[in-house]
Amino acid sequence: MKGLLLNEFLTMRKVIAMYLGILILYYAFGVFGRGMAGVQIFAVFFSAMLVIYSFSYEEKSGWISYVNVLPVSRAQVVLSKYILSLIAMGAAAGGGALIQTIMNLKSHVRLDNGLWVSIMAFCVASFFLSLIIPILFKMGAEKCRIILVVIFLIPFMTIMLIEKTGVEPAFTIQDLIAMTPLIVLCAVIFMILSCMLTLRIYSKKEF
Repeated sequence: MKGLLLNEFLTMRKVIAMYLGILILYYAFGVFGRGMAGVQIFAVFFSAMLVIYSFSYEEKSGWISYVNVLPVSRAQVVLSKYILSLIAMGAAAGGGALIQTIMNLKSHVRLDNGLWVSIMAFCVASFFLSLIIPILFKMGAEKCRIILVVIFLIPFMTIMLIEKTGVEPAFTIQDLIAMTPLIVLCAVIFMILSCMLTLRIYSKKEF
């Protein structure tokens, strides 16, 4: 498992460096701009895209066929993708939460002010990855690009539709904050179910 993750980070080190540069730039916009909420949401979803790139890279390099002759199980291959996505999203969410905490200290407000955004962004991104990763294992990154774009556009199109129609959201921010533990639990359950489904898909796949 450690070898699989190390391979992911080493083969994508240039891409990861590029991602870090973009995230630092956006975090700077959040610090010197109007707020961190939108930046934190973007950062987490942007980091979630890293696992999609890893599938694309492996298809082009032929790694998918090669890894199946290595002394690793298919379960380890599947779990490595989920762990990679969680590390990427966790790093982005943690970085945003740290910056938000520092800003709270400087502004003399509660330390946990705005931190719920990082948690919520992480959970929502986890929901979408729970849908995307089984599709990636089933069809591959190249064959399902349109599906992936549509899935990632759903939350943003929903927000735009609400703004255009003027419909009042059913939940307030306070309601969302109160529901955070439930949303976290649901995200964990979805991720576990997704992992089980992906294991079943990959175990039956022939190369």
